[in-house]
Amino acid sequence: MPAELGSSKQGSILIYRFLSIFAVLFLLSACTTGKLYYTKASGERVLGCDVEFVGLPSVDKFAVEYALSLCAKSSVKKGYSIDKEKEYLLTLDLQIPEPKCGESWNHKLVKEHYRAGKLSKKEYGYIVAHIDLGLAVVYECSPIT
Repeated sequence: MPAELGSSKQGSILIYRFLSIFAVLFLLSACTTGKLYYTKASGERVLGCDVEFVGLPSVDKFAVEYALSLCAKSSVKKGYSIDKEKEYLLTLDLQIPEPKCGESWNHKLVKEHYRAGKLSKKEYGYIVAHIDLGLAVVYECSPIT
């Protein structure tokens, strides 16, 4: 009987290790990606943007959307056309909430606001992309007179 218990315990440890490794690999592979192609007047199709965000897939999809929308708007402004199924990116409202006066968005601050329920998943994702694209600046407030 003791030999059976030892082998059962050893089997449990192996299962636990396998599940732990599987969970870590799953979490490491959780990334959200997106690509945007544009077409030149000559008809040449070009990869305009290729983005990837790693974190919470339910939030990262909005970060990808934000980045691809900026890319689509920039491409069209330059005179290129984008695929019909991506034209919705041109109509997205990319406004994000302003941080407090004298602050700029950073990953720690946006995570705190999200966890406190002050931001939706979409706002969180948009702000993460905004930060990662290097667009976050200190919010200058005008004095109230």
